[in-house]
Amino acid sequence: FAGQPLVIMGITGPVAILLGTSHRLTETFDADYFPFFFWTCLWAGGMHVASSAVGLVDLVWKVTPFTSQIFELFIGISFIYLSCRDLIEPIYLNEWDVDPAERAGRYATLLLGMATCGISWTLHFAETWVLFTRQIRTVLGSYNTLIAVVLATALSYLPGVDMGTLERVDIVAPWDWRPTADRPWITNPTQGISAKGIFGAIIPGFMFFLLFIIDHNVSSILSQVPKYNLQKPPAYHWDFLVLGITFLPCALLGLPPGNGLIPQAPLHVRALCTRKLETDRYGVKREVVTHVEEQRWSGLGQSLLMFVALGAFEVISWIPRGALFGLLLYLGIGALHGNEIWERTVFCLMVAKKRPPVPVVTDVKWSTVQLFTAIQLGCAFGVFAVANFTTVGYIYPALLVVLVPIRSYVLSRFFSEADLKRLDPHGEEEEEKDNYHDEQRIIHNWSNDSVDSEEMEIPNRAEFRGQGWNQLHHRHTSNMTDDREGNPDARVGEEVTVSKV
Repeated sequence: FAGQPLVIMGITGPVAILLGTSHRLTETFDADYFPFFFWTCLWAGGMHVASSAVGLVDLVWKVTPFTSQIFELFIGISFIYLSCRDLIEPIYLNEWDVDPAERAGRYATLLLGMATCGISWTLHFAETWVLFTRQIRTVLGSYNTLIAVVLATALSYLPGVDMGTLERVDIVAPWDWRPTADRPWITNPTQGISAKGIFGAIIPGFMFFLLFIIDHNVSSILSQVPKYNLQKPPAYHWDFLVLGITFLPCALLGLPPGNGLIPQAPLHVRALCTRKLETDRYGVKREVVTHVEEQRWSGLGQSLLMFVALGAFEVISWIPRGALFGLLLYLGIGALHGNEIWERTVFCLMVAKKRPPVPVVTDVKWSTVQLFTAIQLGCAFGVFAVANFTTVGYIYPALLVVLVPIRSYVLSRFFSEADLKRLDPHGEEEEEKDNYHDEQRIIHNWSNDSVDSEEMEIPNRAEFRGQGWNQLHHRHTSNMTDDREGNPDARVGEEVTVSKV
């Protein structure tokens, strides 16, 4: 029923963090979890429907890279912290009277987690290798996490690795067609909860609304950037309404709500593209999208294939828990890779003459870059601390939303407009006129094979550039005209030159 069915839906990392931090609210309001979760979803769904009716989705265009980069960095450091905690904490480093077999199992979990992360990260860059054919490298890079989990699972069955104490995925295999928790399929919204708990559920419901209005719409926008030349127009308000309606079955069944996935949604659209290589005026080879299969079948097929997992619980139960923590660590490290805050932090640790000559280095006073980076780091670690170490961690989506007016009304008073164009580009003109030619020459000079390596990056939230609804609408409605007129509309960091065949 979506207006734009190319956006892949699923349970995201931010949702998992929010569910974990909001669980303690059930004790505050003296309510059972599932009835409390029912009302949380009901309130959140109602807010989605109401906001889509009055056009609040347009507010996502106020989000600039300042906020999206902090969001991405927060997710990265949260995943790294949680995975390291779950891998290291159970080893009993401060306890000596522990069964050696038990301790060996915990060390095996740690080693399998590190192996899974290492294999995933190594294969992540398979497309840059000189070994094997391009097809083999593509398979290795595309299925790096699957390969890593399979290898880690195989290693866990080697003699001496599992001494009977290695923890594996704890699921009922085969599935007995009953909920995992001891509860009925349908949640009773009035049992085990008072009126105080019903209205108290507005708090996490509102947090879900704030999270999804940014996270889902950023995913949707990144899946419909002009470089894909989609023929069907966007339907952001309608899709947000449909997303709100999906909260109802989640409330009834006690399932976590899903939203647009990053990077899966943009990668899904890219997988549906027909592409070719073209050489631009600077001699840089770029992938150009010539056609996208705009249909609903792939998204529907992906959802239906999820049911296949119900028959594969026996296989899933073989996976060691350390492999899952290793995947979480890989996702956290992957979130840092390509994040501009992290890149600028690395630049700060480099010798000045070794920094790459990108515009943020050459055109902005370095003390200004350091101050801006320090502010973003402080905000990211502040949100991380609140989410993971306080009793009100569930408010982290509100903290992310507060960053939007801070950027618009506070930072603009302390940084010049020229510096902000480099540090926080959020308009179409700034990127095209100021950055494009410099970035093109840098890519051409620094790339050994003169091929744009940008296409091998995983899409992330930090790619989002708020640019205003009218500008995006104009770009969608004028794509065909611009292409016929030979307009070299290229965007570094967000999109590449698009030619229609």
